[in-house]
Amino acid sequence: MAAVATPLNPPVKIAQMQTSCDVVGLQRGQLALRFSPGGASRAGLNNGNSVEWLRGQGNWAYVRVIDGPNAGVDGLEGWVNASYLSCYDTSAETIPVFCEVINLQRGQLAVRFSPGGESRAGLNNGNLVRWLDYQGNWAYIKVLEGPNSGVEGVEGWVNMDYLSCFD
Repeated sequence: MAAVATPLNPPVKIAQMQTSCDVVGLQRGQLALRFSPGGASRAGLNNGNSVEWLRGQGNWAYVRVIDGPNAGVDGLEGWVNASYLSCYDTSAETIPVFCEVINLQRGQLAVRFSPGGESRAGLNNGNLVRWLDYQGNWAYIKVLEGPNSGVEGVEGWVNMDYLSCFD
């Protein structure tokens, strides 16, 4: 951890990177909005649909549909083949790179498989994490170091209220 870093508190106030994308390059048919990468389709998107990129996994993007030609899918979330997205950063600042776990009064901060989902590990005050992505008030992190070294390298979702972040 850099000794000269200035924590940014509270982390919820930090301008987060937001990436918007347009569906492009479809020659025929629709781009499947799927329940999981490569899984069953829940809806179809057309060229010109706008989406917000929430996170990625390989060549797949988990997105929220913003608007477009088929308004019936607005607000839906799911996985799409990222090859059909043309994306751009819509934020003025980027998200911080590193965060420290702070303000736990008792217990541990749950590292979850999904935002609000099942816990896979616990962090203590002082754990250092790298912030990789976000969704609402949830940060997708990778544990770098800290008092409970057994969780180093673990990735998952944590509540941002317990992070003090810096770049």
